[in-house]
Amino acid sequence: MEANLSLFNQINSLSYWFLLESNYKSSIVLDAEKDTYFVTIKKGSKPLYTHCINHFSKKNKNFLKFELVAVVNSLLHIKETVKQRQLSA
Repeated sequence: MEANLSLFNQINSLSYWFLLESNYKSSIVLDAEKDTYFVTIKKGSKPLYTHCINHFSKKNKNFLKFELVAVVNSLLHIKETVKQRQLSA
C-alpha cells in the first residue's frame, strides 16, 4: 500500500504541475459510488490523456500498482514534452 500511496502522490503532484506551469488542465476523480479512479489531462477542451481504473477497490494490489505506474509514466512523458515545447518557444 505504501508504494501505491507514493504513486498517488506523484500523480497528484504532476496534476498540480500541469495546472500551475502549463496551459493544460488536469483532473483526478476518485468516485467511491462507481468504484473508479479517473485521471485526465486536457488542452483547452480536447482530452490529451485519460485513464480510468474501474473496480478500483477490488483490484489486485500488484495489478493496481502496475496501472498506477503506467499513469505516472504517461504523465511524466507529457510533462517532459510540455517542458521541451516551452523551452523551444
